[in-house]
Amino acid sequence: MRKIIKDYLTKEYDNYVKDLEALTNIDSGNGDLEGTEKANKFVAEKMQALGAETEFRYNDRGCHLISRLKGKGTQTVLLVAHVDTVFNRGEAAKRPFRVDEGFDDYKEIIYYTNAEEEGGSPTAEGIVAELSQQADFAVIMDVARPNWGIVTQRKGNAKYKIKVTGKGGHHGNASQCCANAIHQLAYTITELHKLASPMPGNPEDFTAKALEARGITDSGQFIPPNTVNVGVIGSTNDKISVIPGDAYCEVNVRCFEVAEQQRLDAAIKALVDKIVIAGTKVEVTGGIVTGPMEKTPAVQKMIDVYSSVVAEEFGGKVNEWVAGGLTDGNRTAKFIPTLDALGVENYDEHTDHESVDLKTAVPRTAAFAITLAELLKTGVK
Repeated sequence: MRKIIKDYLTKEYDNYVKDLEALTNIDSGNGDLEGTEKANKFVAEKMQALGAETEFRYNDRGCHLISRLKGKGTQTVLLVAHVDTVFNRGEAAKRPFRVDEGFDDYKEIIYYTNAEEEGGSPTAEGIVAELSQQADFAVIMDVARPNWGIVTQRKGNAKYKIKVTGKGGHHGNASQCCANAIHQLAYTITELHKLASPMPGNPEDFTAKALEARGITDSGQFIPPNTVNVGVIGSTNDKISVIPGDAYCEVNVRCFEVAEQQRLDAAIKALVDKIVIAGTKVEVTGGIVTGPMEKTPAVQKMIDVYSSVVAEEFGGKVNEWVAGGLTDGNRTAKFIPTLDALGVENYDEHTDHESVDLKTAVPRTAAFAITLAELLKTGVK
């Protein structure tokens, strides 16, 4: 079967490039209903030709596509990709594209092409949750990392707003009956900082350029496990002689493990009881938004199968990446084992010089297809 898959993909390479060209030349930016509809109708035609049932779902910002291909096996896989980009209309014109084996040993292949992955939406998140509960495992067909790189862990996301209420007044004449909200907030922020993992060292030593100069391949290994970022801070007070009666900050928290996310959530909410400035009150709102994509034993099995295929068929070594950013993999992982970034290798994504390495199209697609066939036969649990 492996040879059949590789031979087929090699034979179909020119057709693949034509299809990729057609999709690349469609403007389908995030929030572009017309563009995402056009892209997903193109995908639907291809899926229908394979015998899949297709369903479109709409909101006012995008057209989503769910394709279902029935088989005769016992396992169901959810494949998730997205057709929306971060670019505006006209980008495709400025940067146009340049450049049957009969396997049915699966219960169902569900292929969801998200129209709002880049910005997220209740529609998209609802569809992912719905489909994840119908599958045994998921593969996120996002662009791959260089040199057989895949993503095996992603951080989860939590957001909080911390509001401090104090007692304002004139600094010189009424300080004895005031309570400085900013001073209390400063203490609270210090406590937040204690929850974060230590940074690896001087930030200048860990840029992509600095790591390359030291002969280190960056695969996200220096990302601290827990990061706590106070990104916004403020008060209605704008006078140095006035003791502020209010202050606030907004916080983003990310980590790789569900248990750690829950621990941090509890610790942040407990800050309401840590008062050092008498007369102030601390209020914490917000919480966990999206869970992490963990590397569970079931995910490790998926990695092992993929690594074995890459080594046996292409003499390659898989590089495992971790990432602080979120994809639909975070959402599927809440329900089922998930592996991410098994698409074609891509460089400088979300920039005006983003590109795909077409030399990786056949080997990457073959490795994915062979791995999928193996997992659908054996299951992942």
